Formats: sequence, C-alpha cells, structure tokens
Amino acid sequence: MRFKKIYIELSDICGLKCEFCPSQKARRGVLSSQDFEKIATQICDKAEIFTFHLLGDPLILDDLEQFLSIAKAYKMKLEITTSGFYLSEKNQNLLLNYENIHQMNFSLAAFFSQKKLDLNAYLKPILKLCEGHFERKNSSFINLRLWNFNMNFKAPKENEAIYELLRRNFEGKFNFQMSKIRLQRHIILHQARRFTWPSLNAPFVSKKGFCHALKEQIGILSDGTLVPCCLDSGGAINLGNVLENSFQNLLETKKFLDLKQGFERGERLENLCQRCEFFKTKSHHKNLL
Repeated sequence: MRFKKIYIELSDICGLKCEFCPSQKARRGVLSSQDFEKIATQICDKAEIFTFHLLGDPLILDDLEQFLSIAKAYKMKLEITTSGFYLSEKNQNLLLNYENIHQMNFSLAAFFSQKKLDLNAYLKPILKLCEGHFERKNSSFINLRLWNFNMNFKAPKENEAIYELLRRNFEGKFNFQMSKIRLQRHIILHQARRFTWPSLNAPFVSKKGFCHALKEQIGILSDGTLVPCCLDSGGAINLGNVLENSFQNLLETKKFLDLKQGFERGERLENLCQRCEFFKTKSHHKNLL
C-alpha cells in the first residue's frame, strides 16, 4: 500500500500557544534520529511525500540536519511545516540546500497568537529565505499559509499588515481575496478558512462522512504511535506503535482495516472522527492532504 502522504512528528514541541491549535504539547517529546532511521527503513517507499509535522515545529530541533540527511539517504521527498519562528540562518541554509525538500509550509497565522516578535522581525527571515530560494532557482515550493478566514471566506483585518509587507517585498499587485496567489516563482500565498481541530470533548457532528485517512494519508507521532490522519494530534485513535511493531503489520490489523473500510463506506467509526468538522473547510485545505 502506498500513501500520498505520511506525516512524521519529530517532536510535539513548538514553543507557541496558538489559539487555533488546542492540543496539549510537549507530552511525547522528541523522536531520536536513531528511531527516525528505524522508521525510515520501514516507510521510505510507502508514500509520495513525507511531512515533518503533526504537532510541534521541526525547526526547533538542534539536530534537524540529521533527520534531513537520513531522509535524503532513503530517498524520501520531504515537506516541512513550521511556524517560521525558528528560521535561524542555519535553518535557512538547511532548507535551501537539501534538494529532497519538495515544499516548505509557513503557518503565518501563528504570528497573531504571540508577543515575542513584531511583524517585521517575524517575516524578515521568511522573506530572506524566499529571496534566496528565488535567486537559486530551487525546484522546491514555498507555501505561505494564512488559514484564518471565516466561513464566508473573508480575511480578518489583521491580515492587512501581512498583505502590505508582501506587496512591498514581491513588488506586485495581488488580489488577496483569492485562495491561492502566486507571489513569485514557486512561492505561493495559500489562504483558507479556519477549521476546528477535532477533539473527544467537541460536540458530536456525524457518524457519516468520507475521509482521506488511511487511503491517502497516515501519521506517526514522535513516540512512534500510528494515527489515521494529521488531525489526530493527541493520538486518540491508536493504531499501534511502529517502534514496537512493523509498519506493514500495523496496516494489516483488524482495527486499521475496519476503520479504512468504514471510511470507504462513508462511515465514521471512531469517536474522534464523529467530532471532526474538517469536511466543512476541506475545499480550501487541499494542501493539507
């Protein structure tokens, strides 16, 4: 079985408290590079793209290059998702120089939930990375994300300051009401509605509904727990542990197969899935999958 994307959480630590991310952080800790290589040997041919994300920020790790190097050795095409707050010069160089990185996602809405930096200081390294990426003519993509629109697809007023900086930096006349805006070669501003992360404490939504989980995507938490999708950041649906059992064996368990077949029938069998509202915004979140 080959997935479109496998999410791999290097740690559940990000150093931020974003209002759109309700999950408790820093419970599982950091995945060691040794354990990552153990996982890589099992999954390197099981997906088109491997995303360093579920919770946490991969750029917070001092030994990030070890993970990038291991992934490169196993020919894993990577996607990096980060808040952008840890985009040091060292990390900029890593992101620009590792050719197995296919896409970098920057969650710009994270800026609005902190008071560490002003907007210019926050965006400066991100825009510097964009400049270096453009000058090098890198084949990878930089995806700047503003996923904070309301259900009517209207941007909050706080986005205007970001738009103005983007206008000045990329010297363009952009229509910021669009969901996808090409700022420069391989540099995209992607906008979408804010969605509510599923939680076992959230109200019941439905037992019916299709999902791409277990068909197009699957996730691995930093403690090795296998979960069905990138939104199960708490590990509510535990499908086993890839550090204790083989990835392939876990794909053949009754729990995995029952859940996958349920999705194929349009049935949500797990409590977390029955409280997930992602389908309401999925048309504007295609890059999440």
